[in-house]
Amino acid sequence: MLKLKMTNIKGGGSLKEVISNIMTRGVITCNPSDSILEVRDIMSKNRISRVVISHDKKPLGIITFKDIVNFLIKDRTDRSLEEIQAKEVMSKNLITVDPNTTVQEVAKIMNSKNISSLLVLNEAEHIEGIITKSGLNLYYAIKGVGVHKVSDFMTKEPITVTSSHTIFIISNLMSKNKISKIIVVDHEKKPIGIVTLTDMTFLSNLLRPPEQVTGEEMRLAGGTLMLPRGIYLLTSRDLMTAHPISVKQNSDLSEAAKLMVRHSISGLPVVDGSSKLVGIITKSDITRAIASNNN
Repeated sequence: MLKLKMTNIKGGGSLKEVISNIMTRGVITCNPSDSILEVRDIMSKNRISRVVISHDKKPLGIITFKDIVNFLIKDRTDRSLEEIQAKEVMSKNLITVDPNTTVQEVAKIMNSKNISSLLVLNEAEHIEGIITKSGLNLYYAIKGVGVHKVSDFMTKEPITVTSSHTIFIISNLMSKNKISKIIVVDHEKKPIGIVTLTDMTFLSNLLRPPEQVTGEEMRLAGGTLMLPRGIYLLTSRDLMTAHPISVKQNSDLSEAAKLMVRHSISGLPVVDGSSKLVGIITKSDITRAIASNNN
């Protein structure tokens, strides 16, 4: 999947521009019989967070990092990633749009259906492109200057952990609250790190039910080789990205979008004048802002 660049979109104009002007073309696909290991490696190699599963140019489903993590947490078999096929993990109920759908309408669909991407199909129902929340975030970074403040759309009182919480607590919090990132705070409630679903994906084999983590084979976790029993000692400090980029609550929302584009991240801690955490702003919030805009 080709990455959008800031030069693809010109400033000015309306959020009702058609999606064909900003969608990503050259969509990377996999076959239904490809293994999850292959899918994961393709995601990593191309720095993408989803892969379309297709046959004869027609989409059958889509797999995201979240789909992989959720499947492996619930899977009760002892299969390796190489033995699990894409068709078992993919989300099949695809919602698609045509190239003439407006950006604002796409944002409304994503918001109402709680999805992070839409396939764009031509009249033959072949894949023409894809639009993701990352694409909408880039669009808003340029088009949304002066429209909203971060405080207008941030999530207040986000779920947090300390540096001593285990990766299993983090995994359960993400699953229970249907979130893809958790901020790590110190005793003064200042953000010191962030753990994302992507981080958890690369530990997905370790997050299976305890009875499935058996044997004494060595595993790589948090950059350290350890025996399976040592996995239970991993904490957010071992996994988090330290010194997360943050944004002030009174900043222009387009500035938050620009920071996410520039650093290829999907969310930012929001802080007050004392650098204490007061919220989190994500690409989903940018999507809500586009959906709500009346211009």
